[in-house]
Amino acid sequence: MSVSSKTRQAQSWRGEVAMVPGLIAFRGEAGDNKPHKHWAHQIVVGLGNPVEVRVGHAYYAGTSLLIPAGTIHQLQTARVLCLYADPTHNACKTLLPQTMAQNISIIEIDGTRQLIQLSSADDLQAALEDFRKACTCGDVSGLDNRFQQVVEALRSELMLGREPSRTDLAELAHLSSSRFSHWFSEQAGLPFRSYKKWLKLLLAFELTQSRSLTDAAMTAGFADQAHFCRAAMEAFGVNPATIKQLLSEK
Repeated sequence: MSVSSKTRQAQSWRGEVAMVPGLIAFRGEAGDNKPHKHWAHQIVVGLGNPVEVRVGHAYYAGTSLLIPAGTIHQLQTARVLCLYADPTHNACKTLLPQTMAQNISIIEIDGTRQLIQLSSADDLQAALEDFRKACTCGDVSGLDNRFQQVVEALRSELMLGREPSRTDLAELAHLSSSRFSHWFSEQAGLPFRSYKKWLKLLLAFELTQSRSLTDAAMTAGFADQAHFCRAAMEAFGVNPATIKQLLSEK
């Protein structure tokens, strides 16, 4: 370990988080985080300076970077705007239609008008809601209507604190249970089990705004707070208490 790494001061996260169905935005100072991966596409925009992301032994830098879902990465400390888009969200079809069709790693992208508005908005929550509506109005041709129904049913069951039945969801899509898993992966770009875990994590974060970490974890379907903490660390590289604090500063 180098002398500089020994004496380096810990960098805490400071800023605000906004959440709407399918989208999360963070704006502020990105602090320390461990290598992690999540099941959302992430766009990182540098606010004032380029951003840098580490993937293994490689480093990527740019004004705006796209981190595809499932990529293990570590964000270097900086002032940023981060947008996390659920892979099933229309934003992935309207904001980055060509990029999402490719099998890619981290790439630099051009800043868009919508992202610039998010980075400078006085009310991040309201701006994210406007962003969501703008994406919803985009061209989403090619989406299977059955898939949208399945995703809505899955979210509804989790919100009610119930474990979704794969068999019931398969019937909703008029598919056998065995065919359903393959079909879901084709539609979402990730396995059903992984997507369900991702939704549970987001639900737990929403619940932390009014409940303790333990209550939020249990209501969202995690076995206990420790299970929730592991899932948060794997997905965001920080503990859930950090995200709870950011949510409280909206």
